[in-house]
Amino acid sequence: MSPEVSIRLPPEIITCILHHLPAKSLGRFRCVSKNWLSLISDPQFIKTHQTTQIRNHLIFVSYDHSLYSLPFHHHEPQSVVSKPKKLRFDSHHVVFTLYGCCNGLVLVSAHNFDGVHSLVVLNPTTRETVELPESKFEVISNWSEIEIVYGFGYDSLADDYKIVTISYFHNHYLIPPESMSVHVYSLRTNTWRWVIDSPYDFSYGRFVSGVFVDGFLHWIAKKGCDLLPVIVGFSLADERFIELPSPCLCNGVDIMTRNDCKLVVLGGKLGVFLDGEVWLMNRYGVKESWMKISIYGLDGIPMVEPMFLDEKGKILLVSRNVMLIYDVEERTLCKSVNTSQKLKDLKVRGTYIESLVSPKLSI
Repeated sequence: MSPEVSIRLPPEIITCILHHLPAKSLGRFRCVSKNWLSLISDPQFIKTHQTTQIRNHLIFVSYDHSLYSLPFHHHEPQSVVSKPKKLRFDSHHVVFTLYGCCNGLVLVSAHNFDGVHSLVVLNPTTRETVELPESKFEVISNWSEIEIVYGFGYDSLADDYKIVTISYFHNHYLIPPESMSVHVYSLRTNTWRWVIDSPYDFSYGRFVSGVFVDGFLHWIAKKGCDLLPVIVGFSLADERFIELPSPCLCNGVDIMTRNDCKLVVLGGKLGVFLDGEVWLMNRYGVKESWMKISIYGLDGIPMVEPMFLDEKGKILLVSRNVMLIYDVEERTLCKSVNTSQKLKDLKVRGTYIESLVSPKLSI
């Protein structure tokens, strides 16, 4: 009998291999040994893994407010039929409203069986969840009700995930709010703080969550006595507002004068979507860097929304009943993506990537 041959790979080779494996597989491999558990749980390993394994998923909210997920692979043939899977968590929450996604983490408003509301940060890949403490800002008065605008992003300087709420009282929207309070929650310290009163009117874009790009959360808000709409950014590091230049239409009119603009993120860049056109800011904060992408062939397709732009120059577009892939270079709709579950029962609310990032930073 031949002697057993034992092959030992150098640690750096093992680490490189693990970097290129899906997050779900790594979750199982934590049980291989204490060394692997330590390696896969290391923050630097998790950050490197995020850059090598970008697996995009769509996240849906169903008619009964459950969460569903669907991986997206642009290279699959049109005949491939995918079925969104219901996301199940080891928690008492049953009804969800999605407010934002960042680095594989998702911020939701969740209700339990008794209808009690709380904010929850969850990782759909690892199924980890963290329930946030009560903010004490969601108060109802006898004369007016409170409205809250949400945002969720990553502060790279502090290595912290932050939730921003902009809250204001309104009297059935008969008059503009007198003040808007900005509060920030830190996932690392597990605390809420009042930061500033906003100089902008966010009731213009109520119910729209902040769009996260380059360390800033972005909304369309109004300013000044004439209440002109502008693109507003909030720095998660400095916790202050900035105003960004907006693109102009072909006739020289500021695009923000149109009330149907929507902020999006495509290819890691801030964008404005309007009437089948996407404007992308190629250099953050530089007005001259806005670039227009016209999307042809959308006539007759209702409620289309761009979800993400991949490295091959293809945009995933989602409408109420179908998902489409648009080739920017060829200027054609090159493929439709079929699902085995009718999309009319599900509403796409965002995208996330598979990630090992834990929401339990404060533990």
